[in-house]
Amino acid sequence: MDNKRLEFLQSYIGKHFTGSPSPFAHWLNGKVIAVEKENVEFEFEVRKEMTNPVGMLHGGVTAGMIDDCIGVNFMVLGLEKFYPTINLYIDYFNPAFESQTVIVRTTLAKLGKTIINIKAEVINKNTAKIMAQASANLALSEVKIPV
Repeated sequence: MDNKRLEFLQSYIGKHFTGSPSPFAHWLNGKVIAVEKENVEFEFEVRKEMTNPVGMLHGGVTAGMIDDCIGVNFMVLGLEKFYPTINLYIDYFNPAFESQTVIVRTTLAKLGKTIINIKAEVINKNTAKIMAQASANLALSEVKIPV
């Protein structure tokens, strides 16, 4: 497996990931904290436009953060074909509020021939509480990843 994507992501450690082709990832504005072949860690600042009507981080935005990090975790595996997310299960436990920092850690659980399983944990850095845990499956497609 090729490690160019891994090296590319590692060049962003400590910086906001502006190298993503995803407009949604740019909106989330995640900072790369750690990148290894089987896990990644990003940090996100909760902005007002990410909150729900009571001021908590919106669950859909949390899901987006998780899915984006899962996508990055998948990309550093160096595979030739794209594996889109086919399901994402999330348990929400604790909130985060505007101006707080959220950490998303993902870990490869299983790399199969047609299905990849990745786990995620979301932590509120300000309170050190687990906000959410997630599990996602990605399925092999025929779409080649551009080099």
